[in-house]
Amino acid sequence: MLAAIYGALRTASEQAADELKAIGAELPPPDHAYFVAVAQQKLFLMLCGADPETFEGGNPDIAAAVLRNGQNILDHYWSKGFTKTAG
Repeated sequence: MLAAIYGALRTASEQAADELKAIGAELPPPDHAYFVAVAQQKLFLMLCGADPETFEGGNPDIAAAVLRNGQNILDHYWSKGFTKTAG
């Protein structure tokens, strides 16, 4: 499953670069991280039961649990020397 996701992200990134080149655009293509961020956002919405196109609906309790999971990863693996900010 993850191989398919990684492949789709790579394909989207390469396709965007090819399409920009084909039209002679001077702008650089979006970075691979852009596609990862968009996918992460859509998957988050899907996990929460929200519509990934309109952002409507969804379960705030599930959203909070997913965000706590991310915070737990940050705290456990990357928090050395990290100063939390308000927000």
